[in-house]
Amino acid sequence: MELYYFYNIARLTASFFAKTERDLINTFYWGLGFGIALWLVFFILQGFGLYTMAKKRGYEKKVLAFVPFVNIWYMGKLAGNCNFFGQKVKRAGMYAMIAQIITAVLSLMVLAAEMYLWVRHGVPEITEMGSAYWTGLKGFSLTVAQFYDLSGYLLSIFQLIYEILLVVLLIGLYRRYTPKNYMTLGILTLFVPASRYIVIFVLRNRQSIDYEAYMRARREAYMRQQQQYYNRYDNPYNNPYNNPYGSQYGNGNSRSAPEEPFAEFSSTNNSENNGDSDGFFD
Repeated sequence: MELYYFYNIARLTASFFAKTERDLINTFYWGLGFGIALWLVFFILQGFGLYTMAKKRGYEKKVLAFVPFVNIWYMGKLAGNCNFFGQKVKRAGMYAMIAQIITAVLSLMVLAAEMYLWVRHGVPEITEMGSAYWTGLKGFSLTVAQFYDLSGYLLSIFQLIYEILLVVLLIGLYRRYTPKNYMTLGILTLFVPASRYIVIFVLRNRQSIDYEAYMRARREAYMRQQQQYYNRYDNPYNNPYNNPYGSQYGNGNSRSAPEEPFAEFSSTNNSENNGDSDGFFD
């Protein structure tokens, strides 16, 4: 869950400034407070983004954009059918919401166990792999430590599942609002989870499109352009290779246009490529 992600970042940052063991234990409280505050800011930004998208498309119950967990399902409604390795996923929002709920519950359990052990038994030992463990535990504390180890592994598994489902969902959403850059933004979300809050807020005023219809229209436009360029009779672009002797009329017996050996480096192609490029969120 993103809240746990923000908490870990805040606690790790605060630990660099801790001078005593008590200061190190207090980083849990600082990390939790700062993590909640930061998550709320991003959550509200995302809520406004989803709310505006739903409003522009005439959806009902737009307030669901501000409801935790349910807003993931609502995001799936805005995204429509998503693709996962060529397979259509009709309920990506619902699957991502379920994975998020499980991940959130496990995160809270891990957090509660970790804070109990730190506050009750002090600074733990650190293994070579970076895992924390406490020695000499008995009774309830030993049970909590065992649960902490097990739940940490479970959290890693469900966190991975949730991230994959979320990326699939977000790619489906981005395709509707920024079809030229949806894959780049999806990969960015995978490595920088907080980026999705900002991206959704930035894209909120864009017009939703049907991605398949958009790609079909682009292919048709490209084919029409190619047909016009190689039309030996009309020759709309005044192609010198198609009418080499300057004849007033092109005819079916005229020589075919020879292939230009360095066409990919020509100024025409460069200008077309430059004209087709756009900004990060175009």
